[in-house]
Amino acid sequence: GLCFMSNDFPRYVVNRVTAGDYDCPRKVLSFLTDLHASFRMLNLRNDFLRKKFDGMKYDLRRVEEVFYDVKIRGLVPGESKQEVAQS
Repeated sequence: GLCFMSNDFPRYVVNRVTAGDYDCPRKVLSFLTDLHASFRMLNLRNDFLRKKFDGMKYDLRRVEEVFYDVKIRGLVPGESKQEVAQS
């Protein structure tokens, strides 16, 4: 079930950022990173679950891109522009 859910996260994050929730990408990115790391520990052969896992990599990348865009614009809550420039 979680592999199927990851496909909706990039759209969800974009919609939340559009609505002004700039902290959402950080939370979703943290969750997807943990989920992806957990699936990496499994020995997945060329089956259906492996295909979903591969798709999860691209979903993770899209959420990372949204988080990066929000971060470089200085919209991340709790971070100053100076902290963003240093990272």
